[in-house]
Amino acid sequence: MTVTGTVAGTVVDASAKVMPATSLTLTSETTREERKATTNGLGDFTFTAVSPDRYSLKVEHPGFKAAERTGIVVAANEHVAVGQIALQVGAVSDTVTVSAKAAQVETDSAELSDEVTTGQLGNLTARGREVVSLLRTIPGVTYQADADSAGGTYGTSSPSIRGASANMNIISVDGVVSNDQGSPSVFSSVTTMDAIGEVKVILNSYQAEYAGNGGTIVQVVSKAGGSQFHGNGYWYLRNNDFNANDFFNNRNGVKRPEYRYNTEGATLGGPIYVPGH
Repeated sequence: MTVTGTVAGTVVDASAKVMPATSLTLTSETTREERKATTNGLGDFTFTAVSPDRYSLKVEHPGFKAAERTGIVVAANEHVAVGQIALQVGAVSDTVTVSAKAAQVETDSAELSDEVTTGQLGNLTARGREVVSLLRTIPGVTYQADADSAGGTYGTSSPSIRGASANMNIISVDGVVSNDQGSPSVFSSVTTMDAIGEVKVILNSYQAEYAGNGGTIVQVVSKAGGSQFHGNGYWYLRNNDFNANDFFNNRNGVKRPEYRYNTEGATLGGPIYVPGH
């Protein structure tokens, strides 16, 4: 399954005439990785196999001011159309930067999709630190209780989505299907939430490459690297000492049942040093 996206558009001059042979540079705002492209005879350009991230796009042509667009967000399997980029006559050393952007409209596909974003993954509470729990933030997903731990007992059951059986869901990690072969409703690949960049949920009208169980496609995409070092440490504690006893236990003189989970961990990410580079 495809987890990358595309960025496409057209370069024109101030009179809306197309500009062939224009140089473009797409730069990741996270890793600073650059990709180059050139417009064709119709002034069109396309960057394919673009990893989910936030990008800036710089457009340059001799005799014209450079144009730059920032904050271009590419999600998994998303076709981002940046529209027409107009260049103004002027010195090449001048740059016109546009940081504000209009809402992106999917024009190449009729699919209906939604996302669990990096912000939601980091800020919303999931009792067992299990990403499947956060699918309930998507409209049409049936509520189910959180797993007590990541991966559940032998896997985490996925919920019913848009009224279809949970057996019809397909859940993948970086394009690799991770449904249990014997129980299709079970997500059997344990992926720590700290390693997840986003979750793309394709609800219907998706492309032919996603044919399979006939239900919703859930794409878990892992995080990319970064140009700076970042890390964190955590300890998630659940203990029966913090819990109140229920009414029936109190009435029958039964103590609180033992309930103890400790989830500890740390993350570190950043550039890898290569001697001589």
